Amino acid sequence: MKTEDFVLDEARKVSLRVYLWEDSQEFQTGLKRPMVIVCPGGGYTFLSDREADTIALQYVAAGFHAAILKYGILEYAVAPGPLRDAADAVAFVRDHAKDWLVAEEDVFISGFSAGGHVAGQLGVFWNHPELLPKYKENPEKVKPKGLILCYPVLDLRGSSRRMDVGAKPGDTLEKLAVERGVHPKATPETVFFLDEKEKRYFQNFEVYMNNYIFGGDYTDEQEDFYSLQNQVTEDTPDTFLWHCCGDDLIDVSNSLEFATALHSHGVDTELHIYSDGAHGISNANHLAAGAKEQIHPQTEGWLPLAINWVRRKSAFNEKVEALF
Repeated sequence: MKTEDFVLDEARKVSLRVYLWEDSQEFQTGLKRPMVIVCPGGGYTFLSDREADTIALQYVAAGFHAAILKYGILEYAVAPGPLRDAADAVAFVRDHAKDWLVAEEDVFISGFSAGGHVAGQLGVFWNHPELLPKYKENPEKVKPKGLILCYPVLDLRGSSRRMDVGAKPGDTLEKLAVERGVHPKATPETVFFLDEKEKRYFQNFEVYMNNYIFGGDYTDEQEDFYSLQNQVTEDTPDTFLWHCCGDDLIDVSNSLEFATALHSHGVDTELHIYSDGAHGISNANHLAAGAKEQIHPQTEGWLPLAINWVRRKSAFNEKVEALF
């Protein structure tokens, strides 16, 4: 296996780490494999290690190439910046497809949580000339073969409006803004609210994250436009989604509404809703768990299902069998 890091945009701190099967003269010589680009989550303020290498290497173990996209976060999270990062990543892979033995038509993109919003944007906006002017003459170059969306942010009105951030009675807005973080151009009063009964503050995570997507305060029109269930068309790539009913940060309705929109436009869709699990559980087992609460044996089957979905969509099994 060959691993290499590439800087896609130094100014925006965007990079791509690729994991490539090297060609062998002993078996499957010359085989062109699918590529799965993984976009970790992190609410557009960080990139989760738990949703990066551990996931990518599972795709490699399945026989695919894989990559991890470190897209723009914090001050670089303002839309459509991360969308353009994702488009550049797909284009970069296709530019190197011949040398890397990537099946050029089989470039998939996967995203977790906010990374799901990044991947989902590319799915619905790949042929949008104003958002992606760099590729308006050849939008097919950045169209993913398929989307793999994992407890994704898709509806910007579908995130928690009451997140317990551990505030104590007597904590001030100013203290919380420093300790928990608030976008520099946002007002703490819109991000935190006082619960009169408990006498302490809670965070409106929906506003907190959306502030980074829009670079501060935002309008209803902006929120509607980047709520991706509103942008699905028949041109949206086939999609695999999974979510947990117990997700109290990014509501399961994000995946349900997106899947409904896909179905109504005739887009092939596979949706898995798990009764067991919560937000941010990654592969749901010990390989990426940071706490016992992130291990959910009933849910970890999502990844083999996603791998089989990529095999079907790329006809990977048939390509391997054809070598013999």
